[in-house]
Parts: sequence; structure tokens; C-alpha cells
Amino acid sequence: MSTTSFELSPELQRYGQELREWSAATLRPHAREADTRKKVPDNWQEILHSSPVPLGREDTDADRLAPFEDGYWATQMCYYENLNYGDVWGLGTPGRGIGQLVVKAMGSPEQIKKWYDPVMDGTLETGFGLTESHFGSDTSQVATTAVRDGDSWVINGSKMYCTNGARSDYITVFANADKSLGAKGIACFIVPRGTPGFSIAKENEDKLGIRSWQTSELLFQGCRVPLENRLGWNAAGPVDEGPRVSGQGGALTALSNNRPNMAGIAVGLAQASIDVTTKLLKGQQAGFSTKRWAAVERDLDAMNAALQRARRINYKAAFVLDNGTPNRYNPAISKGYSPQTCDRIIRRCMQLLGPEGTSKELLLEKWYRDVKIMDIFEGSGQVQRIIVARELVGRLAS
Repeated sequence: MSTTSFELSPELQRYGQELREWSAATLRPHAREADTRKKVPDNWQEILHSSPVPLGREDTDADRLAPFEDGYWATQMCYYENLNYGDVWGLGTPGRGIGQLVVKAMGSPEQIKKWYDPVMDGTLETGFGLTESHFGSDTSQVATTAVRDGDSWVINGSKMYCTNGARSDYITVFANADKSLGAKGIACFIVPRGTPGFSIAKENEDKLGIRSWQTSELLFQGCRVPLENRLGWNAAGPVDEGPRVSGQGGALTALSNNRPNMAGIAVGLAQASIDVTTKLLKGQQAGFSTKRWAAVERDLDAMNAALQRARRINYKAAFVLDNGTPNRYNPAISKGYSPQTCDRIIRRCMQLLGPEGTSKELLLEKWYRDVKIMDIFEGSGQVQRIIVARELVGRLAS
């Protein structure tokens, strides 16, 4: 019987270590400023340019992150965890977004060539327009509508928390094209920036954490797009070639594949919190009794063990995406376990440090706010556990 090792290649391990050291030394000093100003530093390009390893930036041709032999998703996992060990603001700079993942899941070959390939080449940036004010994880509740009018679709509604929304070249907008079908009537439309009837209500919304990440509120008022901008369609209507995926299915596919990366962010933040806390506590060790210090060490050991378990789960999800049959189950385990575990780890770090742990002199309280978002967006932890339960015991699980 053969076994599979999830040990990273020496090359990818080296990449991760260099990225971690650089992010801690270079990104972290700007973390409080980015959180307070709710935007990345003005000289962000200069800062990122100082990285000794590729960051996969889409704003320059000189910084491509080619997948290591471990696979594309394993490379991405290593990148997300170690970049965010410094702070999350580095990930909030211009990037390709995830709208193109919907195009790949739902689009015809022609649409993939027009809207997906340029994003992967670094030419276009995307936004993902799904969430509305009255719902979060229940994607069946989409109220934005799309009505056919001759050779166009007319979209009306609003979206919120659209990452990169204000600066994207196009948004993948989910709208109900046939309300009589309920969730099955949800379709997805490409809405390019500058389309009449499409406007930005808020460039960056106020939120608990990841404040420097641009998440936008979008309005669609009589927004008219061509028939071929509906994924799976051309100017004459539905096309035969290409995957047959519903709008809701396309949204879930895009979110599912990216969920392990969100879990990787949480692990990076939690590891940073443990390391900062450990260093501070060791400096205070003389003030602890022998018994109390032993209790502190047990807590730190337990947190590191839980974090290592999360890391293994995350890389298994990445491995399945790279080498197995892509599914929603493994990403759901990753997203369901890691952010919630990391939330508890950072909170315990704050408790061990006492009043200092909640002070803005440290970044723990900021990372605690940031990590909470990882448990909520792109499918909450509760939803992930339902997905896992249904895989194990059937659709009746809830």
C-alpha cells in the first residue's frame, strides 16, 4: 500500500521561510497605519518591491509567482500563510480577485478566452458581486434581478462587501433571471467597469477587520449588458459547449476553491500572535512562579499543536485541488476548522498577556479582529460544518 506525504519540497519551504521573515520585518511595521487609515500605505509599491521572493503581483510583469513542483494550490497556501504572518494589508494591494474563477467554472470557451485568460495573464482585475445586505452565506436569497430586453440584460439591485469592487476591470454579478425558479434562476453576468447604470456607492465599507482591504458597495440601476455577457451564453442565447453550471453553483465553486487560502491567512495571523506572545512572556518569566510558568508553557504548546493540525488540514485541501478530484468537502474542513481555531488561539494569547494583550501598542487586538472575518466571509464556519456533515451523513444534515 502506498502512502502520500504532505511534506513540502525544500524549495517551497525555503520560499515560505524567506517570505515569512520579510513580511514580519517589512509589512508588519505598517500594519497599524493601514488599519487606522483603512487603506494600504501610499508607498505600497515600493514596499512590496523590496521582497526577496516573488509575491505574484499582477501590477507588474516582473513579479510572477510560478507554481512550485508541489502544485499551484500548495504554492498558493504557502504564499497566503507566510505573507500574512507579517500582516494582512499586503494582500489588500491590487490583485486579480476571484471573479475569473466563476468564468472558468461557468463560461463558454470563448468567454474563458475573453474574460479568464487576461486575468491570469495579469491584464485584468476582477470583483465578485454576490453578497447583499439581507443575506450572507445563503446564496439562494439573491434579490438582484436581470431581465432580458431584446439583445441585452437589464440588471437592477445592489451588492456589498465586493473585494476590489471599486477598482476592478469587471465584476461577476449574480442576479436572478427567473424568479419562478427560485435559486435555480440565479445566473451570472460580466459587468465591465464604466457600464452605464453601474456605480460605486462606497469604495471601502466600514468593517470590523481587514480594514485596509477595499470592499465596495455596488449599485445597478437599469444596468444594461449584452446577451453574451451572461456566462454560458453568446449573442444568440445559451451555448452548447462549456460546463453546465448554475449561477449558484458557479458562485459556490469559486468560493470553495479559495477557502483554503482564507484558512491559510488565519494560520499566518495565529502563528504571528503565538510568536509575539511567547517572546514577551519569556521576557517576563522571572515574575512567574514555577507552577504558573509551567501552565503558560502548556498553553503555548497546545496552541502550537492546534495550529500545526490546522496547517496539515489546509495543505491536504490544497493537495486534493492539485492532485485529486476537486470537491467542496476538503476546502470546507479547512475553512471550518482553521479560522475558528485561530480565533481561539489569538484570544488566548491576549489573555495570557493581560491588559497588554488588548493594547494598541501591540497588534494582537487587530489580528483578532482580522481573523474573525476569515471565519465569516466566503462561507461562514457554520456553513462549512454543514457541508462536511452532508458529505458524511447525507443531505438531511443541518
